Amino acid sequence: MESGDKTQGQCLYKEWMRLQEQELSELLHHSLNLNNSTDTNDAEITELLEKIIQNFQDYCDNQRRLAVRHVSAFFAASWCTSLENSMSWIAGCRPSSFFNLVYALCGSNIDSRLSHFLQDGDSDFPKLSASQLSAIDKLQRRTTIEEEMLTAQMASLQQDIADMPLALIARELSPRHELNLDVKNGLEKFEEAMRSAMDDADKLRTNTAKELLTILKPVEALEYIIAAKKLRLCIQSWGIERDREHGGD
Repeated sequence: MESGDKTQGQCLYKEWMRLQEQELSELLHHSLNLNNSTDTNDAEITELLEKIIQNFQDYCDNQRRLAVRHVSAFFAASWCTSLENSMSWIAGCRPSSFFNLVYALCGSNIDSRLSHFLQDGDSDFPKLSASQLSAIDKLQRRTTIEEEMLTAQMASLQQDIADMPLALIARELSPRHELNLDVKNGLEKFEEAMRSAMDDADKLRTNTAKELLTILKPVEALEYIIAAKKLRLCIQSWGIERDREHGGD
């Protein structure tokens, strides 16, 4: 990726993380107002959550636009911390992780200390109903299958890079390892497949989030998104500190 493209990618990421902070502040303010009121405006909560989902869709669209020039940069983003990159799955988060957070918040399967941390000990995320748990389980199973298919697709792509014809081309190259036309053509096909996988992964992330929020009641969805924003910002902060400890910038 050229320096100008890297700058655009870094700016997009920084703007996105600033938006996470702004959205979290707005969500917490809304949650506080609900706690201080006897009335629950489900329509207002739904409108707020729809705006947040649309912001995520816009972010994916902007990434896709930049990835046309150099998709590889989004699979190991230089603007992210080492921790963030180590947790990345096809240029983003794993959709299956959405369900772990739900179970953490309702106290199932995950250490209760994580639930307490994410909620600051104040939120009262309710126990989910049997019908909700059933719907979440079905969505999780379907999401996991699609996620595993994409993971296998990426593994196949990575294996292909060492197969013909690139392997034979590399064997015949001079010690300077120049990027000739044959190599460029081979890499362009590889990157085209990466862009397709990234598009599919973004669709899976977005669709899973949308479906999950429709299963939750508006107030539950609000608390869920608050916890998700907190966790995302914490991962960035922890990653920065860890990179500093290990001599990073």
